[in-house]
Amino acid sequence: MPQLAVLTGDIVKSSALPEGGLAQIFAGLEAAATAVAEWQDVIPRLTRARGDSWQAVCAAPFAFRAALAFRAGVRMTGKAHDTRIGLGTGDGTVTGADLADADGAAFVASGRALDDMARTARLATDSAPLALQTALPLADHISSRWTVRQAQIALASLAVPAPTQDALAERFEVSRQTVHSLQEAAGIRALIEVCEMLEHG
Repeated sequence: MPQLAVLTGDIVKSSALPEGGLAQIFAGLEAAATAVAEWQDVIPRLTRARGDSWQAVCAAPFAFRAALAFRAGVRMTGKAHDTRIGLGTGDGTVTGADLADADGAAFVASGRALDDMARTARLATDSAPLALQTALPLADHISSRWTVRQAQIALASLAVPAPTQDALAERFEVSRQTVHSLQEAAGIRALIEVCEMLEHG
């Protein structure tokens, strides 16, 4: 079986969302899945389940980067929008266009991480390598403070290879200094350093 990272999530306080809010959030998740597909070889196959729940996959080395991308995808859709993400890595088999029939240790671990997550946490794992387990709480703390604009910049900044600040400024029609300020406020450059260590370590 190939080594996969599986992300199993649900939307925080989905019952309190205004009309159209959940659709907006899933559009953000789709944008994140599109981004993830561009920088690693596994099709994310974002799959919606049980109304406000979702699941996606990526290549195991990119687990941390993908978790940040999917959280950014949700956070950029509204200042009160958030998702919990349980992360599992390991063996996994995917058949078909979605993850309805997917199986393997990574899927079990991801679901268990979500089920066992502390009430105030938003990112968690219980079976991933120690370095990833250590990095997630810090990433959770930093990304929980992202504004809509910071989350937009964060998702774009996570691309591989990393876009320049000039490219981001042109894309978002802002100054290079604004991009720099948003990246600093989001802590994204430090998080990307962690991504690179986990991916190449």
